[in-house]
Amino acid sequence: MSLHFSVSSHANYTPFSARRESMPDTACHVSKPVFVIDANLNVRFSNRGAQAMSSEGLGGPDRFTAADKEFMARLHSWLKRCRAGSIAGETRLPLALRCGRQVAIDAVHLESIDLFVLSVDDPEVAMGRKLGQVAEACGLTPTEERMLALIVEGLDTIIAAKRLGIAPTTARTHLQRLFAKTGTARQSELVRFVATYVEEPR
Repeated sequence: MSLHFSVSSHANYTPFSARRESMPDTACHVSKPVFVIDANLNVRFSNRGAQAMSSEGLGGPDRFTAADKEFMARLHSWLKRCRAGSIAGETRLPLALRCGRQVAIDAVHLESIDLFVLSVDDPEVAMGRKLGQVAEACGLTPTEERMLALIVEGLDTIIAAKRLGIAPTTARTHLQRLFAKTGTARQSELVRFVATYVEEPR
């Protein structure tokens, strides 16, 4: 039996520069992590994104494991109840990565072949993808893109200016250009624009 998965990857930007140290170097450059396991936690398939999660204490070459023991207990329970037919074949489980970052695992039971698909939903990486898409679509300069990342992170222009090593007046100019290029008028609107941005099909 062979399984084929096609998971798109549009990521080209590492989000939240202040937290970059806590993220795997490849996290934003690979596809969304997907594992296919059986009821005994044997890994039947894992994509590049999933393999990159090993540094965060998630997955494994042969057996699926996680450093988060509470998550593993909930996953075991769900797998057991799924196979017994006493629970829905889909669930979402919170997971704390080794670095402390919170993600979620979306799990689906493929009943006909008795396998389970686990995909990692990482809000920080997802936001990083959106930042890259917005930067490309709106024609942002590299400095404007860095400024946008800091605004999305929740920083004001004074702190963003310090992070970027520029004057506060220059940071405000970059912010005004971001407003103009994205059609927004306030920082909260700008953050919402990025969070809800949908890339147009090419």
